[in-house]
Amino acid sequence: MILVGGVLGLVAALATARLLKSLLFDVGPYDPGTYAAVLLLLGIVALAATLIPARAAMKVEPVVALRYE
Repeated sequence: MILVGGVLGLVAALATARLLKSLLFDVGPYDPGTYAAVLLLLGIVALAATLIPARAAMKVEPVVALRYE
């Protein structure tokens, strides 16, 4: 899902880059470094958002979780 969202966001950003050209300062509308940095940052945030709850869930015993339900 992270990869699909990144690709769709990249396509949308490239499509709207020409419209937002007047709002960009010291960056070109198609600067590959900026796109790579943003994708990397969002990927790291998305992985952290999924790994933190997953680690917490791994600490719960499956039998305890099944009994609770």
